[in-house]
Amino acid sequence: MSIWRGLARGGLPLAVLVACAGALGWAAWPTLGPMTGLVAPNPLNRTVTVTFAADPSPGNPWHFRPMQASMRLRLGETGIAFYEAENTTDRPITGQAQYTVTPAALDRYVVRIACFCTSTQALGPHEKVEMPVTFFVDPAIARDPKLAGITDLTLSYTFHEAEQPERQAAVSTAPAAPVN
Repeated sequence: MSIWRGLARGGLPLAVLVACAGALGWAAWPTLGPMTGLVAPNPLNRTVTVTFAADPSPGNPWHFRPMQASMRLRLGETGIAFYEAENTTDRPITGQAQYTVTPAALDRYVVRIACFCTSTQALGPHEKVEMPVTFFVDPAIARDPKLAGITDLTLSYTFHEAEQPERQAAVSTAPAAPVN
């Protein structure tokens, strides 16, 4: 039975359903099922496991790694993961991260709210930093029939040395002088 026939048999005006779904979005899902008599899984209960990886870049003078192996999130739930970078040289270095989502079809559904990959990172000699990425998996993925069975994805970063003007790449390692 199509959903439209089910709605018509339930006697619930389509305009009411459209108004509820439009105004409330996914929040209306648990309410609409009992109202229509149609039982469908709530897409916000669907979970995905996000695995984190760091791909080495040939000749890279950085040590770069995810600080957690994976996390399990519900669709729409915000996650925060950290990557650690360390400059293993005796000189300041500026780098830039490039991300990859696997399977590639999921890339449009992984929404990065804040990511160290959007700007360059400058590290002084032997400096180590933790860099966050805040993201969520868009619940719209539940509407894509090609991705219905997907429960795992990998968020991978490759760190490359970035070419910067010398004055921007220099990082002061001296402590800041106190302000009077």
